[in-house]
Amino acid sequence: MDGDTEQAVIRAMCASDLSEVLAIEREVYAFPWPRQAFGNCVRLGYHCVLACRPSLALEEQVCGYAVMEVGPWEAHICNVSVGRAHQRRGIGRLLMRSLLDVARIRGAQSAYLEVRASNHAAQAFYSMLGFRQVGVRRDYYQAPVGVEDAYIWKRGINQSTL
Repeated sequence: MDGDTEQAVIRAMCASDLSEVLAIEREVYAFPWPRQAFGNCVRLGYHCVLACRPSLALEEQVCGYAVMEVGPWEAHICNVSVGRAHQRRGIGRLLMRSLLDVARIRGAQSAYLEVRASNHAAQAFYSMLGFRQVGVRRDYYQAPVGVEDAYIWKRGINQSTL
């Protein structure tokens, strides 16, 4: 990890953060989640966090965010996104470490997530973090033309740290 990651901090997402979250969501996804989806996750008690860095104006700059639902035995990582200007600087790893730590504390034994079949960069990232593909959800995502499968990935919570 480099110095960029060391400056980033994780904090809880709140409703007043949704404009910044949506700006990143729209930047990185062809079919972004709507504001209401994020608002519902915050309101319903999903684990929603931001990765922030101080900016030159001494205000924080949102670099990325993550949303996770944690049940009694497993965690479902719903969304992890990093703004393009902050990618490949360790922010995604920082967010994932935060999510898995919370899942462990809450008693989850494993974590699941879905990845677009065409998103090879994300698949390589999750593989590096110890996730393994365990299934396929057919026609799960909208795609620019037609629909696209999602690969289901799983990782044990108590695997070695990230």
